[in-house]
Amino acid sequence: MASFDLDFSPRNVDYTSRPMYDCAGDLEVLNSRVLGRADDLQGGFDSAATQFTDVIGWDIKNLSEEDQQHWRDAAVTVTYVASVAEMWADMIEEFKDEWGAQVSDWHNDRRAKEGDVPGKYQDAVITATYPEADGFLWTDWGAGDEAKCRELYDGLKSTRDSLVTREETNWQKLQDNAADIREMLEQGPTPANVQRLIDAGNADWAFYNLDPARFAQLIDENLLTDENAREWAEELNGYWSGDKPLDERYEELMALMAMIGTNARRGQENDTPLNSREVDFLEEFYGQLEEEHTNGDGLGLGILALPGLMAESDMTDEERERALGVLGDGLLALSDPNLGGGYDKLPQSFRTAVESSLPVDYDENGIPYTPVTLGDDLKSLSALLAHTDEDLEAGYGLSTNLHLSMGAFLDNWGDTPDPDGIMPSSEQMAALIDVASRNEDSNYFMLTGTHLNPEPGIDYHDDMRAQALEGTLTYEWHDDGATARQLIDWVHEDLNSDDPLEVSRAGRAFAGFMETLTDPDMHDALVNTGVDVTEGENEYSDASFTQFNGELADGLADIFDAYIYSFADSDVLQDNEPVTGVGNFEPGRNFVSMGPEERAMYMQLLMGNDETAGRVVNSVDVYQQIEAAAYFESGQDEETARGGGQLQALLEEALRRESADRTADLDEQIDRETQITEFIVGEATGLSEKIPVIGAAVAKGLELGQDSIVEAIVDGEYEVSPRHPDFSGAEYIERNFRIEALDHLSQHDPEALNDVIRPDEFHTLIDGGALTVWQDGVRLTAEDIGEDFVFDDSVRVSVEKDPNEWTDNENQDLDRMDGAISNIMDDVEVTTSDGRTQPGHQRVGDFVEQYNNSYNDTNSVFEGREEEEEE
Repeated sequence: MASFDLDFSPRNVDYTSRPMYDCAGDLEVLNSRVLGRADDLQGGFDSAATQFTDVIGWDIKNLSEEDQQHWRDAAVTVTYVASVAEMWADMIEEFKDEWGAQVSDWHNDRRAKEGDVPGKYQDAVITATYPEADGFLWTDWGAGDEAKCRELYDGLKSTRDSLVTREETNWQKLQDNAADIREMLEQGPTPANVQRLIDAGNADWAFYNLDPARFAQLIDENLLTDENAREWAEELNGYWSGDKPLDERYEELMALMAMIGTNARRGQENDTPLNSREVDFLEEFYGQLEEEHTNGDGLGLGILALPGLMAESDMTDEERERALGVLGDGLLALSDPNLGGGYDKLPQSFRTAVESSLPVDYDENGIPYTPVTLGDDLKSLSALLAHTDEDLEAGYGLSTNLHLSMGAFLDNWGDTPDPDGIMPSSEQMAALIDVASRNEDSNYFMLTGTHLNPEPGIDYHDDMRAQALEGTLTYEWHDDGATARQLIDWVHEDLNSDDPLEVSRAGRAFAGFMETLTDPDMHDALVNTGVDVTEGENEYSDASFTQFNGELADGLADIFDAYIYSFADSDVLQDNEPVTGVGNFEPGRNFVSMGPEERAMYMQLLMGNDETAGRVVNSVDVYQQIEAAAYFESGQDEETARGGGQLQALLEEALRRESADRTADLDEQIDRETQITEFIVGEATGLSEKIPVIGAAVAKGLELGQDSIVEAIVDGEYEVSPRHPDFSGAEYIERNFRIEALDHLSQHDPEALNDVIRPDEFHTLIDGGALTVWQDGVRLTAEDIGEDFVFDDSVRVSVEKDPNEWTDNENQDLDRMDGAISNIMDDVEVTTSDGRTQPGHQRVGDFVEQYNNSYNDTNSVFEGREEEEEE
């Protein structure tokens, strides 16, 4: 095989994180024994607020205060060292993960490019100067394979250069982290260092519980008073407004507030509410901040003033973001009814900004918004939420109102020119969508229109849902929709959850999402957004949202892969009439029945983006391969092939529709098949991670057991790889499934090949590049396969399933290859796992017949549509 004289070996360290995690564990055990808590060796004193005397298992009440402080100091020191050890272990783990990703990316790209080296140079070492692209005069004419080698070499060098930058960053980060850890150990448990541990998730309540006088005066039930909440709010407001310089007292208060946020996050993770006094404290704390910036007439910015005041103070960006993060975490905690809070407990100024694009009674909510005041409030709202803990959710009421109001804002103002920067930027809006999308029950409502466990007492403005969803999807995001896709990603991620409730919610969300997207008005708005997009020489003035929001398109493709069996196996006709609508989710098979029109509408969205379209073409191809493997191995009925036939017809219809939309926009014919060809090839190498997803969908849908060939494909024990398929054609379909049968035999039952009458058939396929045979690890030539050759355990056979990769793939050469495979199918028998045996040609023929029937039935539904559109 070809190779390149390029190498990449990122620096690594000999030690691993495991000894440090073990060290942290040993220190926790030591601490538990020091504290007399042998029954709690996991350090339960760190999980909630409690009195110091309750932390100590020994009876030390009669000891002097000085002696008690010795206990505190010892316990704090051990706890601190254990937490720092865990932090260092996390840092090592992060370094190792990135190191492994670099090595994997290098090897994957190098192998892919080595495999793409033209056959002429497959045994050569490609260097910076060899082979020379020696074209004709000043053109590349005549360069051919040499130019391809140059292109591959330059591409691999570019990959290495990028990886070198990543390696240097990762290595320097490890060195900096090591220096920080050393400094933290030298300095000991200062408030600032404890804050770092809390921010990193390596500490919680332990330090307060062990030494409350040293690490704060909070969460003691005697201190959770309205008076203290107001006093600390006033103190922090003075720091944030720039009236007082940041000092050690500020660090103590910030550490305490951060502990509340951490406790809230863990409460959400463990489904446990906050202490009622904690919730009351937060409500009073924010109420005082609201009052500080509101006059007696109720006018003023309230807590929305704080981001602006911080920006005008002497705080550094890092200090400001940290303060805003603490403020935002508290607001999210206070908004969550599952923690004991609720939407109605939030400050009025905050809620007014959240509801800024919802219908409100201005007699009750103050002065109507102008573009300037609306923009200012949304920027402040974004600042308050942009730096929150990404693992902390908002309550249902806050999340849903954010979704509805921000989506409506994007729909109303998203495409309005804003040269003066009055309105919030895409980055600022993304921060709000990010917070709203953390609550999956709220996401469920946005996708389906149905509330799950809604927070009572709130008017959710359900009638604005479609507008808000449209606004979120069709806005031109700075990150191509990477943040906004959080709204939909869980629909495929939760499908394979161990929690059946999450699976059911995801499946029902998919069904509702399909109904929403395929509503005619919604679909028209999504494919004709009015957004200008330039691709190559074409300028589209009415692009599909997937054309410019590639990350959202990729998210839709993830959903397609996860639910591909529903797209493939839903009925097309019922009583000779097309099936319509979207059915209910069937958890046993992870299946949703959908009409062909609904499926074609969804797939048209996928065809709007070149990369996504290429990926989906390959997904359809992989589905067909897996479906064929199941058929040849398991004894499934030939009706199994209907899925592949339907998918092929739906893919072609989706491509036709997207081409028609683009043609109408440009007033010239657009061939989408040609446009996405390069991405079909490019996406094929990156699709391997999707094969288990598609395989799991097939296995679940066909109700195959754990010992099925599809499970072997999912586990990587049976090879399936994307090809570069044609879009249709009877000749292609027949060849495709003959190849699948040959591949099945070579991987699953190679001894069946001993029944082939003439070895010439193998000679043709070997010489033509479709078949490779090894015996005892040695690659054989065609001449090695004689009359007396036996396919046994010493022999390994590999089938190249992509005819485009065959050396003999045109004209009479291709006819000869097709004839050889056909003759092999005439000679061999296929025995399925249920004990049935059929001639190979019959097994293939039955499958192809059903495939074609399904393909034709699906196409029949769409016949005449093109003519109707033209009229």
